[in-house]
Amino acid sequence: MQQGKTTIGRIPWEISYLLSLVIKASHDRNVYLDNTTIRKVNESQMIQHKQTLKNISFILLFILLIIGLSNSSHAASNIFLTEEEQAYIAKKGVIKAVSLDGVAPIQYSDKNKEVQGISKRVLQEISAITGLTFEYTLYGSLREVFESNAEIAFGIPNNYAPPDMILSKPYLRSETILYINAAQDPNNLDNKIYAAVRGSALPKGIKEENSIYFETREQSLDAVEAGRADYGYGNAYSVAFYTLQNGYKNLITIPKGKEARAYCIGFFHEDEILISIINKALSAIGENQLQNLVLDVAAQVERKITFSMVINRYGKEITFIIIAVLSILLFAITSNIKANKTLRMNNRRYEVLSEISNEYLFEYFTKTNHLQLSESFIQQMGTQENLNEANKILKNMLANTTADRQYFEIKLPLGNGEVGIFKVIHLSVNDDDGNLVSIIGKVVNISNEAAKREELANKALLDGLTGLYNAITTKELIQTAICSRQGKQRMDAFILIDLDYFKDINDTHGHLAGDNVLLQLGKVLKQSFRTTDIIGRIGGDEFCIYMPNIPSLDFVKTRCQKVSTLINKEIEDIPVTISVGITLVDQDMGYEEIFKSADEVLYQAKRDGRNQIVAWEER
Repeated sequence: MQQGKTTIGRIPWEISYLLSLVIKASHDRNVYLDNTTIRKVNESQMIQHKQTLKNISFILLFILLIIGLSNSSHAASNIFLTEEEQAYIAKKGVIKAVSLDGVAPIQYSDKNKEVQGISKRVLQEISAITGLTFEYTLYGSLREVFESNAEIAFGIPNNYAPPDMILSKPYLRSETILYINAAQDPNNLDNKIYAAVRGSALPKGIKEENSIYFETREQSLDAVEAGRADYGYGNAYSVAFYTLQNGYKNLITIPKGKEARAYCIGFFHEDEILISIINKALSAIGENQLQNLVLDVAAQVERKITFSMVINRYGKEITFIIIAVLSILLFAITSNIKANKTLRMNNRRYEVLSEISNEYLFEYFTKTNHLQLSESFIQQMGTQENLNEANKILKNMLANTTADRQYFEIKLPLGNGEVGIFKVIHLSVNDDDGNLVSIIGKVVNISNEAAKREELANKALLDGLTGLYNAITTKELIQTAICSRQGKQRMDAFILIDLDYFKDINDTHGHLAGDNVLLQLGKVLKQSFRTTDIIGRIGGDEFCIYMPNIPSLDFVKTRCQKVSTLINKEIEDIPVTISVGITLVDQDMGYEEIFKSADEVLYQAKRDGRNQIVAWEER
């Protein structure tokens, strides 16, 4: 077999220019282009000009159709591959191929994120001819392309490639197209803003300070269309593709016979066999077959539907609908203003009455889980964080209510940093079918009442002098703790503490000093024992502690020794000692039996000289 003749696929610049004229004529209403200038025309000239271009477009499409039909019968030329190259292909796995996205139709991602374009089709032709397999990936910037771990980069113009990159034979050439914003003069672009693609060299004569860089060609075209840049240069294929697809209205395109671009396959590594195979395949594809491929890809342009397109097509209808809707809305708003004003006045009256009586109104809509609170209640919360917490608590309570009428109390954070207690009274509102619509009610601040209630309750539970549990409460709590441990594998401890020579303290120093000793001992007990322990004053100078779930007897004795040490530090002018009796509760024992055991070892401590700690298990 003979190696095919090397050919470079190319659409003549004259056809590219005609394409640009057809594209421009479909959008531009008051200008047209020849090869050198932009002229203003009157309405009759414009109609004639557009008709002429329309005829040109039909002729151009007809010529391209004939070219495509005449070339469709030409198969790719056969290529000669050496035995070494054939063995290379047989062993070669998938070749990772990368390129820059947004350069349609040369290469781009379609709406399904699939890689498309002329370059991919060329690689597919190479694959069909040689048997090589390619995996395609597109990146958003040239930096990502050149920093990838791929083997080849496809669709790379010769002026974009790094100096050390090896390039294949070109498979596509394109003339340079100048695209400018319609407000700019193409003959006076000095000091205008140039839309450049990052990674490419600036054209000759364009200054760096007058350039804005974009990642893709489409972004640069969008910028010129929007006026963020004044002009740019691009290949004829991409400019035509994006103009058709995006429906640019402010772009003017002018062919420029300079800086022709040759698109190649770049090799990241010097693989001579792979380079040879791909160059042979490119030569074998042939110009006619490549032009068919280019036309097929270019024909797949899908125009984007933009807001301006919709307005241009249905502007009158949309305007009529908007006016009609606004009229209806205006009528509805006007009709409701009076009713809403009356309703607001009534609501305000209720709010004022509620504020006077320290009450706050609310309404909870069950279907939407929306809680509407009165302004005075929002102010009472102080911060947004407190308000969010109050919302959460109220919604949770109201969402779980079942009765038509219900009363409950809740605690809510207040703006002054305290926690308030509120009484909530609410009523369900149902529709005609009995379905729940909302829950309305009021929140009443009863913090003062609750504080007084709690104070009275505490007085009934606590010892008035030390603030510890009184004898009755201590016994009840210990009995409850004993019952709760039945059947559980845990060890508890019961402790009795008695002040030594307390009568002598009263007689020598007075009852006020004695009361102070009791008060200080109560504080020391709170410091020495755990918050889970039950601590109470059960007699004049006798105290009781119940410690659930202890690890050992030594743990209990350590706590008692701490009490003995601390009480002497708290009262320096009066020598104070304590006697302690301990019994472990590790079986089913009643309160009386436990108390009796601890009491016996307490008196043993007193008999043995006082200021001692004696345990029933160590007696």
